[in-house]
Amino acid sequence: MTIDKYRAMQYETLGQTDVEVSRVGLGLWNISGGSDWEKTDEDQAIETIHEAYDSGVTFFDTAEAYGDGYSEEVLGEALDGLDRDDVVVASKVWQDNLAYDDLKAACEASLDRLGTDYVDVYYVHYQHPEIPVSETMRAMKELQEEGKIRVPAVSNTGPADLDATLAEGRVEANQVPYNLLWRAIEYGVADASRDEDVDLVAYSPLAQGLLTGEYESIEEYPTGRMRTRHFSGDRPGARHGEAGAEAETFAAVERIRDLCAEYDRDMVEVALAWPLHQPGVTAVLAGASSPEHARANAAAADVSLSEDLLADLDDATADLKEALGPNPDPWQSDSRYN
Repeated sequence: MTIDKYRAMQYETLGQTDVEVSRVGLGLWNISGGSDWEKTDEDQAIETIHEAYDSGVTFFDTAEAYGDGYSEEVLGEALDGLDRDDVVVASKVWQDNLAYDDLKAACEASLDRLGTDYVDVYYVHYQHPEIPVSETMRAMKELQEEGKIRVPAVSNTGPADLDATLAEGRVEANQVPYNLLWRAIEYGVADASRDEDVDLVAYSPLAQGLLTGEYESIEEYPTGRMRTRHFSGDRPGARHGEAGAEAETFAAVERIRDLCAEYDRDMVEVALAWPLHQPGVTAVLAGASSPEHARANAAAADVSLSEDLLADLDDATADLKEALGPNPDPWQSDSRYN
């Protein structure tokens, strides 16, 4: 199977590298299931990956923590049917594995599950406050020298940890949650990354389904997904203990829905395209559980939003942005971002 890079997809190089990624990537967290989604059947997941590839997507994002390796294994099976040279495989090492020996072993295990000799982009999933960054970056540099990773990167990383990381070695991307309902990185994380020429890769562009237009009220939204700080800390599975911003969240969703109707635009298309119109964002990672969703998501790369619509969307979500505040961690009050 050879990719057809048709005009709807756009591509950019990542950071200061020559690694080219599709501006819409396929995020593979959701296929592992859990409290957020049902686990996707392996055959359907592989078909979805292949459809994304046929639609111009070359950027595939997974992690050792997604389904305890299930997501990596499925992507590995799917890679058998693709041209590996055309694919950018990204994975992440979990925060408990950032010590030198643990990180080297974790990378080897990921390579084994993926069935590949190298990972194109290897992220630190979260920083660990008790493991020296110098130790983590020493392992990253060696893996890069050995040809087992091409691009070191970080995820969910704030300004202080980014500075500490860059003092030990170059990283090219910071993967962060960013969407119309979650704009907390605009308080500092985005500027810190852009100032260092570290590209932003936005995940959760549909806010776990809130921006699909499917849910008009909180009563319709799956309770298993009510773990973010949008929702009350009393919701099952929530870890933050805050009051949440439920009224503001669904008011913003309604305003976005109305704007999409006013401008005659599809809400999912607008939500996926919005991060790509923000400074410093190179790619957006959208999950999909079916080939149809993957194909529709890929088309967002070629969507242009007018300045008027962008200004109206900014206004529509400003109150929610203020209510949620500058903590960029969607799940915890005691932010893991520093």
